[in-house]
Amino acid sequence: MLNQRVSAAKKIASDLHLAEDAIDEAMIRIAQLAATLPTARRETNMSAIVGQDAMAKVAHALAAAGEVRQLLTDAHLALTVTQKEVGLGTRMFGAGVKPAAKLDEGSNDQSDAAVAALPLAQAS
Repeated sequence: MLNQRVSAAKKIASDLHLAEDAIDEAMIRIAQLAATLPTARRETNMSAIVGQDAMAKVAHALAAAGEVRQLLTDAHLALTVTQKEVGLGTRMFGAGVKPAAKLDEGSNDQSDAAVAALPLAQAS
């Protein structure tokens, strides 16, 4: 049973980090576009009115991506709680750097040592 929980936790952690990386990449791309639009307007000597609706929509898209990122970080923290609830607790130190996992006090299962490698409690 513990091996199944460890396997599930590893899959969840992997998918969570992929999702976090994806939203960060999306935010970077949207921010680059948000910078390119007014730069292009200036370089072409267009009126400030030109493209304003598009710029506002891109700014809104960046804000929405920020909200998505917040939801993912909230989910990350919630999963850290869940991880402990199912007996896979790890400790987080500093900026997401973890020493070897401290085993739960009541556990006799040697497989708990594998939990040290789980990245759920890492800071993003």
